[in-house]
Amino acid sequence: MKRRNIIEEDAVTHVIEFTIALTVFVIILQAFTSSMNFRIGIDLNSNDNNIVMAREVISELTGSEGLSGDSSAWENNEYGTGSVQLRNGTTIGILNSDGEIDSDKCNSLGKYPYYPLKDELGVTEQLRIEVQTLVPKETVCLWGGNPETASVSFESQRYLLYNDGTNSIPALLTVTVYEGDTPTSDLYLTEVMYSPEINGFGYEWIEFYNPNDIAIFVNSWSIADTDEKDNIVSEKNEVITIPAKSVGILTSSPATFRETYVNYKYVFSVEDVAIGNGLGTSETIILAKNSYNDVFTYTSEDGANGNGKTLARSCYNCADWNEAVASPGTI
Repeated sequence: MKRRNIIEEDAVTHVIEFTIALTVFVIILQAFTSSMNFRIGIDLNSNDNNIVMAREVISELTGSEGLSGDSSAWENNEYGTGSVQLRNGTTIGILNSDGEIDSDKCNSLGKYPYYPLKDELGVTEQLRIEVQTLVPKETVCLWGGNPETASVSFESQRYLLYNDGTNSIPALLTVTVYEGDTPTSDLYLTEVMYSPEINGFGYEWIEFYNPNDIAIFVNSWSIADTDEKDNIVSEKNEVITIPAKSVGILTSSPATFRETYVNYKYVFSVEDVAIGNGLGTSETIILAKNSYNDVFTYTSEDGANGNGKTLARSCYNCADWNEAVASPGTI
């Protein structure tokens, strides 16, 4: 009888231990499941938000002709210069009065730097806006980043007519909200007038190019020659930018440049009476922001020494430079 009691007591103990272990396991499993459900819920909510953001951008872009000040012709204004500036509360609409995508309005998205337009449209992830004609299949308007390397991306699309100023063509507007890298913001030196026919620092100028699909803030950049560095400066109450796919001019005297050449929009001043220490016949020119710089070194043997010509780059990111007829504002 004694042996039997011991066996029964051991059995009861095992049952109790098993019950406790099972209870602990169930508690842990429930906690794990709840945690996973919570995490999945977050991911689903995040995805839903991205889809909603893409749809809302489509709605805003195609909801009106836009408005800046009292005019729907917002595309005629600049981001941070002029009496009416795009940065001061513009409604971004890309349609014309007939409800078609207006080519000028769509391309004027390129006057916006990346974050200001993204914020204006209420997008907290990365953003890309593209208009592509159907026949021929061609991208005719593009702003923002590149979602090709994105970890996650969401698209909203709408078919509309695209008016290029002459014809109305079937097109597809695509807004992509994605999680990934921000777009690049590099600028490139493209032409140098270092020895003008008329003497004077005010007649020297340097051309640069913005190849990106977004506007770039210029007053955060500097220009230097071998001896001295200058910041690029703006007028009071102005923020200077260079639009997407556009050319800018740096000089110590924008007024002199415009009198000598053309009344070009994107002419910016350095903070001194000369670019660097004045461009000599042998210089290293550096266009820089933070850790990025674009560098060009020349001597008088490369040409353009006092003959009214310039040294121009073969393409905006090529290594080759050659003597050329001055063509500021074009590339």
